[in-house]
Amino acid sequence: MDEQVPGFGLAVNGGVATLTVDRPDKHNALSLEMWLALPHLMARVGTDPSVQAVVVTGAGGQAFSAGADISEFAQVFATPEGTVRFNAAVRAGNLAVERCPKPTIAMVHGLCVGGGCGLALHCDLRFAGTGARFGITPAKLGFVYPFEDTRRLVHHIGPARAKDLLFSGRLIEAREALAIGLVDRVVEDGDLEATVRDYVTTLTGLSQFSIQAAKRIIQAIQDGGSANTDAGAAVFLEEAAGNADFQEGRDAFLAKRRPKFTWRGWGR
Repeated sequence: MDEQVPGFGLAVNGGVATLTVDRPDKHNALSLEMWLALPHLMARVGTDPSVQAVVVTGAGGQAFSAGADISEFAQVFATPEGTVRFNAAVRAGNLAVERCPKPTIAMVHGLCVGGGCGLALHCDLRFAGTGARFGITPAKLGFVYPFEDTRRLVHHIGPARAKDLLFSGRLIEAREALAIGLVDRVVEDGDLEATVRDYVTTLTGLSQFSIQAAKRIIQAIQDGGSANTDAGAAVFLEEAAGNADFQEGRDAFLAKRRPKFTWRGWGR
């Protein structure tokens, strides 16, 4: 399913899709065209039964993404309609990442700034190298960070720390990002790819029904849902009882062997 879209690379290997922001000459800045392409790319990996996990990263090793491509701002914000279109494209792209049914892991080398930080925050988990630096810098441009990206930021690090980053526009090191909850794991730069690879390989050997159900339940909780909604725990527990993965997991446990889970997604 390897695919090349302007500004992105998409490759699948061993059940893991790697989506690479591929503009290293511009520190992997995200253009309007790229934001518009994200829903298509995430739909591809979300519906591909061979994919069990998604890694989002940046090419070149110097940046995950420096954020929106400022060089095109004069054009995209030339009219109110253009501004609305740009904001809608950013929201749709990030929403596609957030609502991907498969677990998504941002693998962050180098700079992760502005819209790039927003993209990482819409992944399920963020693993960073020690040399990664994070910042949200609209105050340096006279710009305003999008509402949904700000909401995600506040969700992860709290309102006071979100205000600090937004007010000051300062860059923080990976260790501080870990301490405040902006990232979930920090390892030496040279160990980052192996750490992420080991983690997603572990996920590919586990029940995709369990993982995807957990993701949907957590999203429902974040959306204000309850146990009685379609994404409630009770619904999935009822389905799990007759699911092939549960039967396989139970039989493998009793036989003291490694389970071979086969469930790949609803509707398949």
